[in-house]
Amino acid sequence: MLVAVGCWGGWIALLVWHDVLPWPITVAGFALMCGWYMSLQHEVIHGHPTPWRTVNTALGWMPLHLWLPYRTYSDSHLLHHEVELTVPGVDPESFYVSPEQWERASTVRRMLLQSNRTFVGRLLVGPLLGPPALVWSEVRGARTDRAKARTWGVHLVAVGVIGWVVFGLAEVPVWQYLVGYTYLGLSVTYMRSFVEHLAVPAPGTRCAVVRSGRFFGLLYLNNNLHHTHHAFPSAAWYRLPRLTRELGAEEMAAEGAGLYRGYADVIRRYGVRPFSQPVDPLAEHVAS
Repeated sequence: MLVAVGCWGGWIALLVWHDVLPWPITVAGFALMCGWYMSLQHEVIHGHPTPWRTVNTALGWMPLHLWLPYRTYSDSHLLHHEVELTVPGVDPESFYVSPEQWERASTVRRMLLQSNRTFVGRLLVGPLLGPPALVWSEVRGARTDRAKARTWGVHLVAVGVIGWVVFGLAEVPVWQYLVGYTYLGLSVTYMRSFVEHLAVPAPGTRCAVVRSGRFFGLLYLNNNLHHTHHAFPSAAWYRLPRLTRELGAEEMAAEGAGLYRGYADVIRRYGVRPFSQPVDPLAEHVAS
């Protein structure tokens, strides 16, 4: 509950004091607040912090980042926990593409996909690849799916309300909010998810573990201990460090998707070098 208060309180504080803060601090603040809010939404999706779904949903339902309905995020993420990880077209959170998709891709798209496999590229290019494709797919589906149409109809109303509050009442410059909260906020989230899944053959785990200090542990609500989260998806974020030790998750991750000493370690290894190739390495026939 304190995390929810912090996410909403920080957002409101930036709306109130944005005009007395230097704009780089405002933009950076929006980015961090969005990353934290999306971590809160992730906890809400998994049934926290109360036993009552309606109360939980109320804490993380509003699309403060503007681009994605909570219902869509919830359905997609829960599906991610049910399917085989990293498989293109099956896992909704996979950045891998199939050999067929790679063969059809233009030279420019191949460059973007390859750049997206580096840490710097994921932060800069990732928001241009993932969200537009997801939104376009959902909007197309809404043409024939009434449930999706209602979801997006309600989402547009909510975005209108947020826009009225942010740009009308608070008078935040449009570019500061879109760059900070919407774009760079997603980059903050992508920093966490960059190495969290790797396509490795069974029986190796496809979920990594990234150690973190108190700052990133709180920012990401320990979701960086990703193998533990997938092993115990209903466990609250503050229980994950103990569960990681009891499960031996670090040892399992080291033999599979990877164990990292922290995000500095991730940047050192993959700042400008590919974390993996864009094409699913487990596909039967990988195109060269």
